[in-house]
Amino acid sequence: MPAVRPALATLVFSLAICCAKPAEAWAVRPDSSNQPPLPDTTQLLQRALANEKKVAAERERYECRVTDESVETDSKGNVKRQSTDVSDQFYVNGVAIERKLSKNGKDLTPDQAAKEDQRVMKETLKYSNEAKARKETDDEQQQVQQMLEAMMLTNGHREIVNGRSVLDYTVVPNPHFEAKNLNQRFARAMQGTLSVDEETGEPIDLNIKSVQDLKVGGGLLADLHKGFWIHLRNQRQPDGVWLADLVEGSGDARALLFVHPYFRFKETTDNCHLYTATATQVGSAKPLGQK
Repeated sequence: MPAVRPALATLVFSLAICCAKPAEAWAVRPDSSNQPPLPDTTQLLQRALANEKKVAAERERYECRVTDESVETDSKGNVKRQSTDVSDQFYVNGVAIERKLSKNGKDLTPDQAAKEDQRVMKETLKYSNEAKARKETDDEQQQVQQMLEAMMLTNGHREIVNGRSVLDYTVVPNPHFEAKNLNQRFARAMQGTLSVDEETGEPIDLNIKSVQDLKVGGGLLADLHKGFWIHLRNQRQPDGVWLADLVEGSGDARALLFVHPYFRFKETTDNCHLYTATATQVGSAKPLGQK
């Protein structure tokens, strides 16, 4: 699923941002316990925004190991092809960059590693430019926001998980919203659940699936079958930074040039560690080989 992974990486946070509307825009089930009422959604949104800006900067200090597993099957579930990629992931101005280490259990050859290093360096230099990085992240957010304008949260309630207060919601299509583009039509077919850390407003777990078939342009532009499923999970690190540790899904979907009929995928992130790097330029830069 590399074609859609950038959008999925921002989907969890964007869902809380887009769906946290004023109280009159969506219903919240009152607590029946003696717990305090659920927080005002506007205040929750402000905490989420403030925390996301802080976390975005702190993610720059992390490097993690990412394992991508994908399987394509036929309509009967028989495996046609499968692959497993292992990469190191780091962030440059909010943009995730992965350097592939192995494919299907085999390390890259020296030639492959050299090409991968060149690609990673090119991306690193590209997104070291804050304007280019901002355009990339803004485009991703816009695509996701278009989807999420068609969604809303209902049935809010509170629970305690690992000593932290967590708010759980049901994600449903917004019945008052008219879809205007492909992303929003896909979103109108999705339902599921969302959990949010109450203190920070950080989304923890998103689990949604399509509850109906959807065809656009007679299926030529897009084709989404009932049961298409996506699950994303964020994990809180010891220093309080939230990092995505699981993105998975399965189903039958096609959109324009993105064709993955009958597929399932799983991306796990672990072995995250902090690192710091500083660089100081001494004198003027010169082309290689020039004295």
